[in-house]
Amino acid sequence: MANKSYDDGCATAHAMDLIGNRWALLIVRELMFGPKRFTDLRSELRNVSPNVLTQRLEELEDATILQRRQLPPPAASWVYELTEWGRELEEPILTLGRWAARSPFLQQGLPMSRAGLLLAMRALYQPHKDSEFCVQLDMPHGPVRVTGTATGLKIDEVPSSADAPDTVLSGTPDALDGILFGGTDLQQAISAGQLKCKGSHEAIERFLQAFPLPETLPAG
Repeated sequence: MANKSYDDGCATAHAMDLIGNRWALLIVRELMFGPKRFTDLRSELRNVSPNVLTQRLEELEDATILQRRQLPPPAASWVYELTEWGRELEEPILTLGRWAARSPFLQQGLPMSRAGLLLAMRALYQPHKDSEFCVQLDMPHGPVRVTGTATGLKIDEVPSSADAPDTVLSGTPDALDGILFGGTDLQQAISAGQLKCKGSHEAIERFLQAFPLPETLPAG
């Protein structure tokens, strides 16, 4: 748990005691899609120092939000993963993301992690009966299969080889973030070598239109 407490009886204040320290909630975000090694977290959270990351991981483990375990041989490396209670933070994180997406001060073009991109898609997905798609995103840390239907969005970390996607998009989370939320034109990103696309043009259009940004609030 955090070293300093708000000393306030409200459960919201207690939540801030647990996850209010810098980097804590972003560590939780990074673990939403499965266990990660310390080096994986360092790679995705580009600006966190090793000492701060170690401290936050210890605090989150003390708070029973995450746990540390050793993978079986031959890997035998140590990973961090969310507890069942820790995974319940997904909905608050999605709600915070939707809320902050309306900010007039949200900067576009900043680095985006793989988990951050996938959670942004979950937060902003707008289902439509005529807009179903199955798109595979091939990213540096592994592919994901994204299936949109009228009832919701499904993200599979380990795509089944039995069911071929409509489209395969290959690129970094930053490049995919650009075409989904940053206003980058898909064809320009392909021409610039930032993305590769293979498959149904109609499916990719449905995919790109499924995550509309909320209206930005006026500044001041």
